[in-house]
Amino acid sequence: MKEKRRFHYAWVIMIALIFLKIGAGATSCMTGNFITPVVNELGCKVNEFTLFLSIDAVGMSVFYVPAAKIINSKRKLGITIGIATLLEVIGIAMMYTYKSVWGFYVSGFLVGSAGAFTGYVAIPVIINMWFKKKAGTVLGIIIALGNASTVAFGLLSARFITLYGWRMAYLLVAILGFILMVPEVFFLLKTPEEVGCRPYGEEDEEESADKNINDNQWGLTRKEAFTKASFWLAWLTCLCYSYGTAIPGYIATCTTMELLESTEFGARVHTCVSIGAILCSIILGRLNDRFGVKAGCLWGAVFSLIGYNVIIMGFTNHMLLFVGAFLVGLANSMYAVQAPLLAKEIVGTKHYPDIWSVMMVGNSLIGGGLLFTVGYFYDYGHTYKGAFILGSVFYVFAMLVAFLAIRLSKKYKPVNS
Repeated sequence: MKEKRRFHYAWVIMIALIFLKIGAGATSCMTGNFITPVVNELGCKVNEFTLFLSIDAVGMSVFYVPAAKIINSKRKLGITIGIATLLEVIGIAMMYTYKSVWGFYVSGFLVGSAGAFTGYVAIPVIINMWFKKKAGTVLGIIIALGNASTVAFGLLSARFITLYGWRMAYLLVAILGFILMVPEVFFLLKTPEEVGCRPYGEEDEEESADKNINDNQWGLTRKEAFTKASFWLAWLTCLCYSYGTAIPGYIATCTTMELLESTEFGARVHTCVSIGAILCSIILGRLNDRFGVKAGCLWGAVFSLIGYNVIIMGFTNHMLLFVGAFLVGLANSMYAVQAPLLAKEIVGTKHYPDIWSVMMVGNSLIGGGLLFTVGYFYDYGHTYKGAFILGSVFYVFAMLVAFLAIRLSKKYKPVNS
């Protein structure tokens, strides 16, 4: 009888990924509280400034496929991801120096390129590498704590802007991001081969050999996936989540720019989004593990629809903004948690890193690449109401498309999968 390990290194990996997501809170506040002061000083339009987020998305898309291949090659994982985190904080620190909006485009591409190795592809791939059980719950916990860091960075950035101005605020945020993620990732993040153990929850080789079908090894190849309607529908769902997840970031901007509240008031409203997102991540992970991906998709649609309607009501009663922001936050982890779990449900785990990296190219180019268009609602309509209505429509539509994708996937999936 084999001796069981008292502590599996997979939990160290979870800790390393938590530090990665907490430090990445620095990149999550590149706009938010910064939009109003930067736009006012540089004299540019909102969509001109936030265009760097689309350039960020393009930078990610360029490196998603090679990033997935490098990460999945299981060689020097800590060094690879560690260098990427270092480049991210350097890109943010450079924003301290810019005198025109063009500089932000440079940082956007640098941060985005590095983000291909640290974000939406890397974390699901590493979790898939290390966790054969409880993957949804682990992913949810990691994203939840990452969202918690956005609360801290959101409040800190607002305070830094008030005390020192937006330039120094960017530099201070970059320094905190460095401290919180770079050393931890370099030293803790490893592959199962580097540590000399098997992934958490993987069955013993003797038991696996007795099975005709190993659930953990089933999966479509990339070529097979591209021939399935369910795959394309799942991808469409992810694109909806990709675009929709940016809209809550404009709630704080709406309170300061359209409703003329203070920067700190906007930060507190955005904090409610982040608190909701923390709960959302944990709940989504558990919902997917226990009830399946359809439950997670339904959750996002319901709270998005209710939350945005409450926010629109908050235009006349600003205190309702806090309630609406929290409800929207309860649907704000759909892209980070639900999208990769939906993709794995449709294509299986065997070739998941390869397929998910390709999906993320499209997610960044089409979904993320159009994020700056949210600014047009205010620039040309002088209100963000249209953006908030669109946000709820995208999530409801995504739920319906995902349900259809899951139904169609049953035709080719193994019975025991």
